[in-house]
Amino acid sequence: MHIRDKLRLHPVEVSVCGRECGSAPINVVDHAIARKISVKTSPVRDEYDDIFCVIDIDTHTTLDAAINKARDHRLSIILSNPCFEYWYILHFRRTGSAYHASSAVVSDLKNDFPNYDKGNAEIFEAIYPETDTAIERSREILRSQHHDNEDLRQCNPSTHVHRVVGRLKEVSVM
Repeated sequence: MHIRDKLRLHPVEVSVCGRECGSAPINVVDHAIARKISVKTSPVRDEYDDIFCVIDIDTHTTLDAAINKARDHRLSIILSNPCFEYWYILHFRRTGSAYHASSAVVSDLKNDFPNYDKGNAEIFEAIYPETDTAIERSREILRSQHHDNEDLRQCNPSTHVHRVVGRLKEVSVM
């Protein structure tokens, strides 16, 4: 089961793209722009309510260009520093210790969820019951350690994934 099913988001289009565009930030933004344009030319629907580009800070060289381009096209950038897996850790525990690399985050996550692998769908079932806790932990770390900074490039660890999940919860039909 995924968040779309759990929150009964059936009237809502939720697309998770990654394999189609790769993980380079500029590619994620370009893919989102292309999707936005294709919807505007569709006879069925004229635009999306929200478009989120979820991007890992990591060491991507295209991050600055991607952030600027996303702003120009009114897309929401959702950063995770250093990577998305930090969001998963927040479901298990609060940690504000900096990570030297994404591999360290994944290694830390495996302390809580030993079977973690990027393709392992079991993680959702394990973390979903603690989603509200993770949202609060994410907000609290941003507040206390990073002074609610919008630009997370220098805020390790941190994430804005709670914004996407919060928005999905707002539009759910639960």
